[in-house]
Amino acid sequence: MAPAVKKSIRRTKGTPFMGEAHFARAKTISALKSKLGKVKRDRAAPRLYVKGTLAGYKRGLWGTNHRTALVRAELVNTKEDALWYVGKRVAYVYHGYTQKRCVRWSKAPARRSNTRAIWGRVIKPHGGSGMLACRFKKNCPANAIGKRMRVYLYPSRI
Repeated sequence: MAPAVKKSIRRTKGTPFMGEAHFARAKTISALKSKLGKVKRDRAAPRLYVKGTLAGYKRGLWGTNHRTALVRAELVNTKEDALWYVGKRVAYVYHGYTQKRCVRWSKAPARRSNTRAIWGRVIKPHGGSGMLACRFKKNCPANAIGKRMRVYLYPSRI
């Protein structure tokens, strides 16, 4: 149990007593606000995907075609932009309830995770406003509509 701190020490005028997390957060905020301070970012490697959102499925007036998912990617606003992404990989990353067996299950227990992914590819642009039509290995579930998708920048055709 933590030692009791006198009330007069806990509450001095103008500086409320907070835990270590409060001071660490205040230090980070002050470093962000100052131009000279350097803030350590969590991400060491660059992000190799563009953020996207599952907009829905290809559909007609009366029915939906679940094998073709429509993904809206950030900063893709024209058909020409969307053509660049044809052939690129797409992933829907989600969390399951139980841990499934993975590669090197017994040798590397730190790799065990509830995180899963459904992989697919961009097959063509959809419409003139930069929507991407994607085909997945397993169809994306309906509760993924509106959720985050990753449109990877590989394989490259440059």
